[in-house]
Order: sequence, then C-alpha cells, then structure tokens
Amino acid sequence: MKTCAPQGRPGNLPPETSTFVGRESELRAAARAFGTTRLVTLTGPGGVGKTRIALRAAERLGSRLAQGAWFVELSPVLDPALVPQAVTNALGPVDQTSRPLLDVLVEYLRERELLLVLDTCEHLAEACGELAVRLLDAAPGLRVLATSRQPLGVPAERLIAVGPMETGRDGDAVTLLADRAWPEGTTDEGSPVSVPAGELARICTLLDGIPLAIELAAARLRTTPVEELARRLAEPMSALSPAEAPATGNRHAGLRTSIGWSHEWCTPRERLLWARLSVFPGSFESAAVDYVCTGEPFFGFDLHAELNSLVAKSIVLQEGKAGGGYGAHRYRLLDTIREYGAEWLERLGGTRQLRRKHRDYYRHLALTFCDAWVGPHQVEWTARMYAELPNLRLAMSECVESSVEMALEMAGDLVAFGVCCGHAREVRGWTEAALAADPACRGPRARALWSCAYATLAQGELRTCITLAEQAHELAVEQQDEAAETGALYAYASAKTVLGETDQVVPLFDEVHEKAERLGLAWIGVMSLATRAWAHVVRGEPDQARDTVARLKVLARASGELWAGGFGEFILGNLSIAQGRFGPALGSLRVALEAKRRLADPFGMALALDALAVAACGDGRPELAARACGVTDRLWDGLGTPHLGAPGLTEARRACEEKARAELGAEAYGVHYLRGYTERSATVGVDYILRLLPGPPAGSGFEA
Repeated sequence: MKTCAPQGRPGNLPPETSTFVGRESELRAAARAFGTTRLVTLTGPGGVGKTRIALRAAERLGSRLAQGAWFVELSPVLDPALVPQAVTNALGPVDQTSRPLLDVLVEYLRERELLLVLDTCEHLAEACGELAVRLLDAAPGLRVLATSRQPLGVPAERLIAVGPMETGRDGDAVTLLADRAWPEGTTDEGSPVSVPAGELARICTLLDGIPLAIELAAARLRTTPVEELARRLAEPMSALSPAEAPATGNRHAGLRTSIGWSHEWCTPRERLLWARLSVFPGSFESAAVDYVCTGEPFFGFDLHAELNSLVAKSIVLQEGKAGGGYGAHRYRLLDTIREYGAEWLERLGGTRQLRRKHRDYYRHLALTFCDAWVGPHQVEWTARMYAELPNLRLAMSECVESSVEMALEMAGDLVAFGVCCGHAREVRGWTEAALAADPACRGPRARALWSCAYATLAQGELRTCITLAEQAHELAVEQQDEAAETGALYAYASAKTVLGETDQVVPLFDEVHEKAERLGLAWIGVMSLATRAWAHVVRGEPDQARDTVARLKVLARASGELWAGGFGEFILGNLSIAQGRFGPALGSLRVALEAKRRLADPFGMALALDALAVAACGDGRPELAARACGVTDRLWDGLGTPHLGAPGLTEARRACEEKARAELGAEAYGVHYLRGYTERSATVGVDYILRLLPGPPAGSGFEA
C-alpha cells in the first residue's frame, strides 16, 4: 500500500517527499506499544527504513496530542553532550540563559503533551537513554519514539524490531522497487512500464528486502535492464569483494551488496568524491564541496558534474537551496552511505587532510559572515548559518584541537550569530572552550573575551558581562588592539545600560561609535547607536532617544540592515506609547516585529510583541492585546530570559493584561490569550498578529 501523509499539524515533522510503501504491521505495533508505555524504540540495521516508519507513526500519534510531534535529527550530532541542545533546537524553546539545558527542557515539557522523535540514536545511545528517562519522569504528557541500531538500554523501553520488506512477487519490496524506479508508472517515452515481476522479486531477494538497498538499485534500473541488474547483483563484486571491504559491523549482506555495487558502478572520480563528502557531518552546500573536496586528482575537473552524477545515482540527496540569493543547493549523504564513504576515506589515508580543509572552509565562512552581517542579506545569512550548525561545530572542535588562535578568531567572528540569531548559549560554549584550551595563547584573546562577554549579556548575566568586558579591555589596551578595545567598551556600556547604571554610558557609546566607524566595524557601529538610544529611554530622555534612532535608521537603510534597525523601531514604539500615541506606536512596532520575524529572532519578537500588546490595549483593541500576550508568553517560556531593559517594561505588560481582562471579561480574555499561546508555533502566532495590523509605513523598508 502506498500513501502520503497529511501536513499542517502542530510539530516540525519533515514533509514526505516520496510515497510511503507498506509497513502497516510495524505501524500497528508502534500504536499498540504506546498504549502501555511512553518510550518506544524502533531497532534494526542501517537502511531498513526505521526513520520513515517513525515519521509515519509520529504523524498518526501526533495528531492526537495537543502539541503534536517533533522530530530531532541526531545523525549530525557527534558529541553526546550536545543531545539536549539538539532537542532544544528542534523544539524551539531556544533558552539562552546559562541554566543547564536539561532543566530547561524539563520545565518546557512538564505541562505539554507531545511526541518527541529521536532519530538515529545508535552513536549516542547512552545519552539519549538518559535524556529520555529524565524527560519522561518529569513530563507525564510526553512520549518518546526513538530509532536506533541498538536499544537505548533503559527501563520501560519497548523495542520494535524493524526487519526487511516482504520480497515475494506481491510483496512490498517489489512495490517499493517499481515505485522508485518508475515513480510515474511509465517509461521516459510515456508508455506503460511492463517488467517481469519475477525479476523484480529476484532483485529484492538478492538485496534482502532492505529499503535503502532497493532504492539504490532503483536508481540503476533507470539506465540498466532489469534482467542485467539481477544478473550482476547475483555475481561476486570485483571492485569490492567481502574480503577487501572495510569492516562494517552487523549489517545485512543485501545492503552491503547494494552499496558495494553502487560503489562499483561509480567512476573512480565519483568514488573518490563520495569518500571525501563523508567528512561533512550534516548537509552541505556546493561551494563547500568545491573547496573541501578539490585536490589531486580533481584539479582541472568540474566537481559539479561528478556531484550531479552521484545525485542521479541516489548516493547523494539534494535538498533545495541554502538561503535565497546565494543559489547554492544543499546536499547530504544518508548515514549508511556516509559511513561507507568514511571507511574508504580512512583506507585512503585522507581523513586528517579533509578534516583540516573542512575546518578552513567553515573558519572562512564565519569570517565572511562577520563581515557581511550588516548588509542586505541578513535574512539569508541567518538561514544559512543555522543550516551549517553541524559543520560549524565540527570546525570549531577541529580548531580547538589544531590551532587555539584560529579557534579564538572563529569564536569572535560568530558573536553576532550567537546574540542576534538566538544561539548565544552555544556560541558562548565554543568561545569558553577556545579560551580554556590554551590560557597562554594571547593573539586574538581580547576579542574572544569581549565576544564571550556580549554572549553573557544576551543570557542575562550582566555582572559576568562587565567582568569579562573589563578583562578584554585591559588585554586589548596592553596589546594595542583597538578593535578589541572598541568591542570591550561596547559590551561594558551595554551591560551597564541594561542594569540601569546609565550615568556614564552615553559618552562611552559615542566613543565606541566613532572608533567603530573609523575601524570599519559595521556591526558594532549600528549596535552602539541602538543601545545608546535605549540608554536615553532608560534615562528619561525621549528627544535624545529619537535623535539617536534617526541616525540609526539612516545607517540601517543605507546598508539594508534589519536587526538593529528593527530595535530602533521598537524604541520608537515605546516612546509613542509613553506619549499616549498608540496608533503610531502600532505602526513602529509592526515594523520591529516584522524585522525580528524575518530574522527568526525570538528575543526580539518577544520584546516587540509585549510592547505591541500594550499599544493595542491603549488603541482600544483588547482582543489583539490578549492574543499578543499569549504569543509572547509562548516565546518567553521558551527563552527563559528576563525582560532585559527598564523595569517599566514588565510593569507596562502587567497593566496591559489587567486592562484587557477588565474590558473583555476573564473568560473572553482567556479564549483570545489561549489562541495565541497554543498556536502551532510561536512564529505562526507572530504571522497571525502581523496580518491583523495595518501595513508598514512608507520608508520602513518593508513595503510590498
């Protein structure tokens, strides 16, 4: 039976890109298991189809749970300590405080009813088991569905063995083979496909009914007659005999046969590219392939042609584009295919060299991001860097092992990604690891220190920020590093502003801005104006705040910058609220919210929504205010970060709730609030709020 799953329910399950064939017995077993337990693990060898079954089972079960089903891809995660981070990233609470992530997840999930799919756990089995037990103990509405080649080995785990597909003439394996080889049921000329069912069944039997092996064979059937493929699969492999093959552990012979034949059918250059691609832990862009995989014997050859050929042979999967405007398709290898390539790369002795080239590429990507962040491509850069997280993690780890100075530089280049793109916790961790790797390494240490300081500011650790900024400033002065000195002063003045200790900060921001413009530090330049404007708000100086925002908007519009410009509109909205001008406040706050939504900045969206609720309430729109309060509480619950800024923000929000509740009545207020809080995701809630508001004002940069 072939089916396609419905979409649009709460959760983040990836859409199915091909038809789902068979597996009803496994799906029924999973449904029965969840009737008596809350932890189910699908076990079986690589390529047997565990992930597809898990996704279909999650779609069915998630439809009955309030918060749906959430998919956590663990294949690119190499460090067991990062399992909670991967779960957090998938769920979207994005807590950036320094609280233990496990505590964050427990708090987030305690009152929620959802299914968590932990996919590809075998290399992290112990960590996944410990996490599952802790979360299930704390969250009675949680279910966990894991896929792994081995059990997680924890109490209450129900195991479901996933075996091969039925390979008889009428078996699901034959249906899968025909569907993947001829998805439209016709030849290229449009005539009906007519192939001997017995030959298809023979191929499936030779491949042990393993879905991945069948999909690889299906790619060959597009260019190879059925009888010839069956004959060749039955022959011993000449290019990769079992005696010559690298050890693979317990794996079906059919899968080894299919991968081995796929390897043999590749040209020598394709085989070498396959091996070199295995260095990428997750997905990758074509530009990375050009840099990392080029080298003897690829000099003078078009790697794109080789890569496209591997895509055509289903060795490499193509996943669309990485960030509009860059035009680079993203690619990835399935786990089993990557492992096979890695074994060959190790045999060839090229693993260390490829790791270093991978490190150098992503070190340069971080540098490019730092230089390009203030510009017209902030949205694309945000999406691109998020997609590259597994590669950035591996590159940072390699930097720490091979060159602490390079690690310090890379950590400094990623501070804007950490603070502005919602990854302060992880970037701070990278920076601290680089700083601790070799305390005697001076080099770019001052810059890494102030970057770490600014990350702690985003986490609400204001006194820690000041201490680190002072250390960075002292070291920068000693080393005559004026750029690091400027960054340290900015971090210090920002923390003082958030603390409300603003007596001396305006001259500091002026000094920072002057140095930033002279030194070409564009990000610090625009941010210094944004934070200076907020300092004037804290000091009760609205005219100076508006003047500073006006200067900020000139810079932001000239460069196409959104993040700091959006914060400037947030400030204008608050100033209008203070004057009782709620209509103009809604206009400014809509622009701020739109900017933060486009950049997927949860902290910025939460701040803008809180102020927007206050403005809506003042403008006689209590329903909008109640719904905005629900969405913003969804964001704050995930962030775990206090309202940074003036204490008046929290008080204004509290007064807004009381007024809206009084005008609507407690029951009606609760209805509108829950509609906002229980949206499929916080960003969906933000999108709905934006549709309720008038269009952005002329000159804002958001006109259609």
